[in-house]
Amino acid sequence: MLRRQFIHRTALSMLTGAAGSLLPKAGLATVDSWKSAFAEALDNNPWLLAFRSTTSDSFAADADLEGRIPEGLTGTFYRNGPARHEIGDFRYHHWFDGDGMMQAWRIQPDGVTHSARMITTRKYLAETDAGRALYPGFASVPPDPKPVTSADSVNVANISVLPHHGKLYALWEAGSPWEVDPADLSTRGLHAFSTETEGLPFSAHPRVEPDGTLWNFGYVSAAKKLVFWHISPKGQLVKAGLIDCDPIAPVHDFVVTERYLVMLIPPLNFEPTGGGSFLDQHQWHPEQPTRVLVVDKNDFSRHRFFELPAQWVFHYGNAWEDEAGIIRFDAARAPDPMAMIDSFRVIMRGQVVPDGGSFHHQYRLDPTRGTVEETPLLDQGTSSEFPTIDPRVIGRRYSRIVMLTRSSSAEHEMLNEVSSLNLDSGSLDTYRYPDGVIPEEHLYVPRRDLAPETGGWVVGTGLNYRKEQTELRIFDADRLADGPVAIAALPYALPMGLHAKFV
Repeated sequence: MLRRQFIHRTALSMLTGAAGSLLPKAGLATVDSWKSAFAEALDNNPWLLAFRSTTSDSFAADADLEGRIPEGLTGTFYRNGPARHEIGDFRYHHWFDGDGMMQAWRIQPDGVTHSARMITTRKYLAETDAGRALYPGFASVPPDPKPVTSADSVNVANISVLPHHGKLYALWEAGSPWEVDPADLSTRGLHAFSTETEGLPFSAHPRVEPDGTLWNFGYVSAAKKLVFWHISPKGQLVKAGLIDCDPIAPVHDFVVTERYLVMLIPPLNFEPTGGGSFLDQHQWHPEQPTRVLVVDKNDFSRHRFFELPAQWVFHYGNAWEDEAGIIRFDAARAPDPMAMIDSFRVIMRGQVVPDGGSFHHQYRLDPTRGTVEETPLLDQGTSSEFPTIDPRVIGRRYSRIVMLTRSSSAEHEMLNEVSSLNLDSGSLDTYRYPDGVIPEEHLYVPRRDLAPETGGWVVGTGLNYRKEQTELRIFDADRLADGPVAIAALPYALPMGLHAKFV
């Protein structure tokens, strides 16, 4: 087992090396034209409002409620996502580069209130003070960039939300969690689980088991290492460790079972060239396999790699082990990462390049035989993303997945449905959003007085670009096709975000 002091001294220096690879070659900075190009495109395609930069640092309003809040549904729906896409004359060159904004939709029996605040990271404050973009990001390099001295100096806290042990965190891909006040959404500061692990990458998709035990990972590209985390239900570090991973890719998500951590490592290999953005340092190799890494939760040094055909996965639903020790999990599978490499990049200048989409698959991994099989779960014409489950069955056998889908055309290029898939029966319950509304990630919110997966609600937001307002919809989880039982509409439109959690 690696000593914590070794992890700190070694991995922190690795992070600095990885951040240094973000610096562009001299002479590459040019006058940016993306801002004007996007403004012109927005005039012709109103649904691009989803990628407009925020108009304010904070928002607050009582939502206009249509319908009734279901009895028993009380709590806060937290959301996070990139919101400031422009500063000064510079517009970021990728959706994932925008500075994060935390939202809180507070649901009470008599209505819904909303608030939102920019997460005041080090980068956000420095660039606000300077009035211009200062640092290179995931796929953006502004003119005359400053050196990156650590991952947290460019940590935009813009991907996900983690409520854990009474605290609320905004998560990025390769840096520390930013702690946010759950009540007023003010930024409290960077969080370290220990002094020894301060600054280590803590990814945007930790998995929290029903008892509160938290597992996570991070990637250190320059050193070709993966970091793994085990956090107790009380928020205390149990252990952290490093695993060699060569070649290494920007892994986004993973799953847990009772005994294992499981992730797919696609052949989007980190091959630094010395110039351009972090994303530019990666090459897609479709002739190489996607590796499946299985790690023993009790001992990170005990791990194995398996192989699948080349593929890309952003998000998984869940995983579990059956009586024979077979690991089963599901994921939104794409043939390649072109959505991230191309589509989510050029959309920032208003150019629409549809990608091939992702399609939900079920995987069956037999550790004894060393085999992995994959099977489509939906009709080939139905694409999907953002799978979520009842949080009480994480790492356990499950039967229900809530996800966004697209099986019919719409006047925009985004997903346009919310669906609930029953894995046991194969039935699919779907609500198609009206034209003019783009749905964001939806969550399964269980009724705590019922057994897991037997009743509850589906809660999610969407952008009504015709009315220029963001809306929250509440569905009966067993009757999605019947439509929402309540819609809470805001008097303003917010940029499309990424992930949410319900407390």
